[in-house]
Amino acid sequence: MCADAYKQGVRFAKWRAVLKIDEATGCPTDYAVQENAWGLARYAAICQENGLVPIVEPEILSDGSHSVAHC
Repeated sequence: MCADAYKQGVRFAKWRAVLKIDEATGCPTDYAVQENAWGLARYAAICQENGLVPIVEPEILSDGSHSVAHC
């Protein structure tokens, strides 16, 4: 898929991955953050292997009633 996109002139690819803080459910878990980072890294490697520049946007939303320290 990346190789096909490159052949069509694509040079950049973007993935935005968002996790939300929810103290009531304990989200995001350390596991969720780790897996999210792993997935973005794998995506970036695949893009680079196919000549694309990866743009990765990991994000944990700060919305909610939690404290800044918790965020």
